[in-house]
Amino acid sequence: MAQLTRTGWGQRFMDALQSFTDPARLARGRSYAGPNRIRSHTLRDGKLTARVQGNINPYFGVYKVPAYTTSVELAPLSEAQWRRIIPSIVSRASLVTQLLMNEMPAGLEDVLRDGGGHLLPVGEKDFKTQCSCPDFWNPCKHIAGLCYLLARELDQDPFLLFELRGLSRQHLRQELLKSPLGQVSAQALVSEEPPIEPAETYYNPAATSPRHQNRIPRILER
Repeated sequence: MAQLTRTGWGQRFMDALQSFTDPARLARGRSYAGPNRIRSHTLRDGKLTARVQGNINPYFGVYKVPAYTTSVELAPLSEAQWRRIIPSIVSRASLVTQLLMNEMPAGLEDVLRDGGGHLLPVGEKDFKTQCSCPDFWNPCKHIAGLCYLLARELDQDPFLLFELRGLSRQHLRQELLKSPLGQVSAQALVSEEPPIEPAETYYNPAATSPRHQNRIPRILER
């Protein structure tokens, strides 16, 4: 399968789908991943739902251009799993700091694995997919297209994996900030931010550069 994603997160997501999906349907799904096919999509409560435009197909009794309801979910981690995993995360300063900086740490999957879970899917049991199209095969090409879109979203924002696994990013951040390491890391990040200096504009008295001192009087003389 040609690589259509840019990071390991999106590619490994598609690798898991490829492990149990008909290659022909997966290949056709690529053309369904764009805005011409996926008319709308929303992620809510860990479930990605979309309206996907299909094709006229008299063989299936479809004589008008259809729009199918398609969804993709990942099996959520249980509350018990998250109760084991979160303390392991917040006990490691490097993980806490990177997560608070909206970066996904390289060693995060190892921590989840030790707690009996994982963010990225590894096989068919991780996926729950549905489509209203008449194709009996699941995943169909519409589901494959939605998965390609999701993989690209994961390239841009791998934190979506937490939501897909049942933990909102708000809850994750709250848990990080509740920990002693999280509080120290948050304070350090704030202290590292550069001070905000007044901008040099004609309307700012704090702008004292010679360039502005020379130009302001001439403006007032007009």
